[in-house]
Amino acid sequence: MLPDIHKRVVYARYILERAAAVQAESNEMSLSVSLLLMHDAVELLMLAVLDHVQITPKKNREFMDFWSLVRDSGRQEPPDKIPMDSLNKLRVGLKHYGNQPNPQTVRDLHPRVRGFFENVLQAYCNIAYADVSMIDLVADPEVRSLIREAQAKFSSDKPGALADLKIALHKLQHPPGMHLPLLEPPSSPRVSSDMARAGWEQYFNQLHSFLNQSAVRANATMLGIDAVRYSAFVRNTPNVQWSFSGRSTVVHTSPYLHVSQTNFDEMVDFLVDYALKASEVYIPVPPNRGTAQPTE
Repeated sequence: MLPDIHKRVVYARYILERAAAVQAESNEMSLSVSLLLMHDAVELLMLAVLDHVQITPKKNREFMDFWSLVRDSGRQEPPDKIPMDSLNKLRVGLKHYGNQPNPQTVRDLHPRVRGFFENVLQAYCNIAYADVSMIDLVADPEVRSLIREAQAKFSSDKPGALADLKIALHKLQHPPGMHLPLLEPPSSPRVSSDMARAGWEQYFNQLHSFLNQSAVRANATMLGIDAVRYSAFVRNTPNVQWSFSGRSTVVHTSPYLHVSQTNFDEMVDFLVDYALKASEVYIPVPPNRGTAQPTE
């Protein structure tokens, strides 16, 4: 598969995964948005597959033409025509006539769409759906390498794997030659022994924790990141302290036995999402200016 076609397949999977995430949002339009995203994901996959097998679609191609185009080329007709037809009809009704889809119908369609992805990729591209890695969407090669190293370590070295993910987040927040405009919380307070005995140390530590959490949530909101996902990522990864020379010190506070493979996969997906959103707001740093390495 040519690199540009593979990239489009990765984009299609990313859009499908976003459709699943949108379904979890508790608002009236979330399922309608999910429906539109699923349709876009399927259409992007169809076009990538047609290019891969070198089938040129007709000029006024319709969504459902995919099946006849593949069949007429002498290949076996693709599967899942009936559920994809249902998806298309729901999308037409929503987009062109304002018909709100049945919520449960949309929920039931997502696994059928994923099944379509799995079947089509295996049949015409000889690729397993699980092997289409969204990590390829991350532009920074060092971050991609850290995430893949974490995936290789997770089964045998959870602390090391989670440290790699936390370092990858830091690299995304402090890319070389670029600045990510985030709110920086104040440093941890230092109080005299007299103030500590008077009980001020506990108060200042609580205040610092509140300000730090407020900054985290504000930054996530600014980037369009779910603050709950961000908090879960930070909670399930070790603390990493950075020197001004760029060296890191990892502080583990747990063996992380509670972090399952599903939790880990969600954290990887979070990093991919963070990388894509952060890349949209990076600001070039003038050559004569450096960036400090904060403690995370």
